[in-house]
Amino acid sequence: MTLISWSQKKENTIPKYKAVERTSNLYKTIAKMDSLYFAAQNLCDLETYASFLSEDFEFFHDVAGYTASKDDEIKDMTVFCGEEQRSRQPLRRELIKGSLKVYPMQNFGALEFCDHKFYLQIPDGTEKVIGSGKLTAVWKMINKKWKLTRVISYDHQPLAETELSEDILDRYVGDYIFSDRIVNIKIEGKFLRVTDIKNGKSIWSKKLFPETENTFYLNYENVVYEFQKNESTIIDMNIYEGGKLLEKGKRK
Repeated sequence: MTLISWSQKKENTIPKYKAVERTSNLYKTIAKMDSLYFAAQNLCDLETYASFLSEDFEFFHDVAGYTASKDDEIKDMTVFCGEEQRSRQPLRRELIKGSLKVYPMQNFGALEFCDHKFYLQIPDGTEKVIGSGKLTAVWKMINKKWKLTRVISYDHQPLAETELSEDILDRYVGDYIFSDRIVNIKIEGKFLRVTDIKNGKSIWSKKLFPETENTFYLNYENVVYEFQKNESTIIDMNIYEGGKLLEKGKRK
């Protein structure tokens, strides 16, 4: 005779909830809603974007913080889609294929979980990846229409076109002399950090994302830092904006 403990009996009676199959109508519906919602965001179609939000919408973001209402979210999106912001950092969100999971919520709607990437859009039509993140969304059926009631966006991480070894990154560490400042380069994880120094003080600092073995880019604007070498020694740094040489500096 096999003895089963009370805890085992209890565990066996608890229903096991799982994500719906990708072939299910609910999965296909939420996948479509996700696509339409972020298409509106990518295109900065604020009227359509707002139509997906419930009146009691709330947004939780690990970097930007808490957005308390639909009106506040549209105000934030108006800035995000403003001419100044879009000219400096036009972004596109893309769902990572295979990451979408959908769970039914009894008598309410559905839960969405997914991962995505963010791309900096370049005026010539190309793109550069700059980050990744995770999303949890609560969808509710309101008056026969799917609405977003809560969004949690988190685990945002910088992401680059390529990954270089520490040995390669270390080649570029040091100071570079420009006409009006010193540009310092150091390693920061899998990236480089560029810092402009004037009169011994840091005046500006940003992360550089690897693009090729000797070129790096900012996660906004179309700015590229290129390191040039003479045989095996790094001697110059060129800074390009929009594909045009902007500045040139010598390694100290």
